[in-house]
Amino acid sequence: MKSPKRRTKKLLAIIALLLLGSAFGVYAYLTGLHTVRHEQVRISSRGAELAATVSLPRWGSGPFPAVVAVHSSGPRQAQDLTIVWRNLVPEGVVVLTYDKPGVGQSNGRFEEVRTDSSEPQLRAIADDVLACIAFLKKHPMVDPNRVGLFGGSQAGWIIPIACDVQPDIPFSVILSGPATSYGLEMYFSSLTGEGIRAGSGLNVEQIEERLNSYSGPAGYEPLPLLTRMRTPTLWLYGERDIDIPAQRSARIVTELQAKGSPFTVKVYPDGNHNLEHYSTGKHLKYWPDIVDWLRKQKVIQ
Repeated sequence: MKSPKRRTKKLLAIIALLLLGSAFGVYAYLTGLHTVRHEQVRISSRGAELAATVSLPRWGSGPFPAVVAVHSSGPRQAQDLTIVWRNLVPEGVVVLTYDKPGVGQSNGRFEEVRTDSSEPQLRAIADDVLACIAFLKKHPMVDPNRVGLFGGSQAGWIIPIACDVQPDIPFSVILSGPATSYGLEMYFSSLTGEGIRAGSGLNVEQIEERLNSYSGPAGYEPLPLLTRMRTPTLWLYGERDIDIPAQRSARIVTELQAKGSPFTVKVYPDGNHNLEHYSTGKHLKYWPDIVDWLRKQKVIQ
């Protein structure tokens, strides 16, 4: 007959195993381990090597559709776009994220985009994106005919450039992407302060009047390229965005859509630049809209 002490030890061991299993289950859920696996790769672009992560479904062998996740401005790393693979890999979409040149594990040199040199700089960044597309097309689990682009903010300039260079890119999704000139967007940001510095104190109508009379340096102007863009693209905007002129950008894209451009535009009245509620900070439910659009494009089932 087992002693009470031995029974207690056994019970404690069972409890410890259950707790460990529960903790692992929570970890798997939070990290996506139960549905996602990651490959660390390096991609050559512009004489440098980009450190990238390919996030793949754990089920099946594909071929799966895929996206390159395109960064916003600043020294961004692959981990900054974790939200993309968390939401798309469970839908059966391979996602590639990467460290910008000179950032994280990528070599090369990072440079902030400036208005006076914005066009060549944005085109150079688009070259990095195209190198990532070429890499994904050769992956054995990826359908090379279904490799698209996904990104926000500054990516709203970069993605159309990549689609102009490589017109066969089948789809793209752009969140809070400016459709105005680079210079006008910078001017708008200076008027609002972007919530991180003192702005002009002007209201929405007054800012719009200032934009109408802006005569400063334009830098990169995307309109000619957007006019000829033929990649089906979903554009999402928050009406309360103070980082980019979202309302003006949405109007531009909507006007192009009315003229036959393959664009879909959705504006969230209470959304900010990050597509969060402007006052509560809660994420808006925009991912179902993205998934629904991808289904309509027959990217996913």
